[in-house]
Amino acid sequence: MSTETLAEPLSRAGPRRLGSLRLRLMLGVPLLSGLVVAVFEWSLGGFESLREGLARTGLLVLLLSAAQLLFVEALLLRPLRRLAAGCEAMESAPMPLTPAADLPASGLAAELDRIGHAMRRARGSLWQQDQDARELRRELAQQRHLLEQARSALDANQRELASLARTDALTGIANPRVFDEALRREFKRAQRQRGLLALAVLDLDQFKQFNLAHGSVVGDRALQRVAALLNERFKRDTDVVARLGGEEFVVLLPGFGMAEAQGVLELLRDELRALRLPDGQGSLTLSVGLAAASPAHPYLSAQALMQAADEALYIAKHAGRDRLSLAA
Repeated sequence: MSTETLAEPLSRAGPRRLGSLRLRLMLGVPLLSGLVVAVFEWSLGGFESLREGLARTGLLVLLLSAAQLLFVEALLLRPLRRLAAGCEAMESAPMPLTPAADLPASGLAAELDRIGHAMRRARGSLWQQDQDARELRRELAQQRHLLEQARSALDANQRELASLARTDALTGIANPRVFDEALRREFKRAQRQRGLLALAVLDLDQFKQFNLAHGSVVGDRALQRVAALLNERFKRDTDVVARLGGEEFVVLLPGFGMAEAQGVLELLRDELRALRLPDGQGSLTLSVGLAAASPAHPYLSAQALMQAADEALYIAKHAGRDRLSLAA
């Protein structure tokens, strides 16, 4: 069945419905008006007044009905008729057989196309912005990771620098700076508490010839073995073992007098002679200068105690080496 066949009953239904409505109004309005006028006349004078003014009542009903019909025609039926004509025109229009996209765009369709295109462009822009934001987040995460790595490396370097600032790079024991701080601290404590403090300066005999004979690599290993031996023998919390430089070491022994420190250092010299050096090459001996501060033998300063130990070491060296000399 074609679209035109379907539209014909629809186009005929509109005028028929309007004609039926007009007929009902032409019958109903006069009846209603007559009833209203009759009730009004009856309320004024009863049935006698109604019979006497019948002609007048009929004229009044006609005028009132005509006015109401004109009013309804103007306000209701004419708009309905125009609406029915519009519906009839729409229903009788042929249905398009091609898709709407193939037809020439009307003003509304063109506007809708522009809106759709703008929305697609906005979606594309939002998608691109989302991709850019994701890429930026990835780059920020990568930069944050690199920053964390750099911070960790910096912390490690700072710890290493702090360690290097307080330890000897070759042997791992304390360096001269740490020893000087400990000497000043322990000397003041010994003075305040009238306690004992022993200081020994140790020097490996003829170490330059040892290096020439065996090489600097073996010499460095020998120094490391000596430092390890010192750490093993002097491991109290208050003991301080340091390398002053080259083949010279120093030991600070709080609470030790001259006799106690001398006994420990003589054992150390014996252990050094028996020490197995790297690859079994060569042997080393040790010269020691020892000084001790006590209430019976005080020193004016920590530097004076250190100088006394140095002078004792000088005497041990010139007395033939491989010996311990006591400060006067």
